[in-house]
Amino acid sequence: MKLLSSLKVATLATVAITTFSIRPNLAQNASFPDIENNIYKTEIEEATKMGIVKGFPDGTFGPDKTVTREQAVVMIVKAIGKVMPVDLNNRPRNFPPFMDLPTDRWSAQSVYWLQSNVFPANAVQLTGNFRPEAPITRTGLVEFLKWTAELISIKLRASAELIQTQEPKVFSDVSGYDKVLTMQMSAFCNVASPLNEKGTKFFPRKQANRDYVAAAIVRAVKCPQNN
Repeated sequence: MKLLSSLKVATLATVAITTFSIRPNLAQNASFPDIENNIYKTEIEEATKMGIVKGFPDGTFGPDKTVTREQAVVMIVKAIGKVMPVDLNNRPRNFPPFMDLPTDRWSAQSVYWLQSNVFPANAVQLTGNFRPEAPITRTGLVEFLKWTAELISIKLRASAELIQTQEPKVFSDVSGYDKVLTMQMSAFCNVASPLNEKGTKFFPRKQANRDYVAAAIVRAVKCPQNN
């Protein structure tokens, strides 16, 4: 699966990793000085209030910072937990661990929960690595959120079908599977949207920034509940 194999390894600062910890979130002001003019301001604040993501110790959100694959998964699992029960200790024994993700790693419980509940059943057979520290691409994020929305939809409506809420967008820089994916998820509450919500390009291989990650997760989780 190209999603699990095409990313280059890159890490964020240790404080950013702490930001996405699965530990319970303390109450926090959802407003940040560095998102005042950000197009995703409302959704960032909503994600913060939901406990999906927190700001940094200096009071900023860091909207332009990249997000690693494991950080994205921890955020997504937190969001799923707002809709349905999530037991991080409930992991089927027949799911082998990823070669590069020790079971005692800070993100392991969330990644393995998502693996056994959301990832396609054959994902681990196609690659032995998860690449937790690699930055997640915009396409990678949208694919994770497609599976997430389908899981929530099954929980709420007993159907994995994602109901179209608007006309799909045909981005000018995607083709093949990426085109199908982004068209479907653009029609589903605008989860897949143009870079910075402008123009006709999706930039599928670009690393996803914190502002878009927070906004896309909020959209993907709320959409099955509202439609």
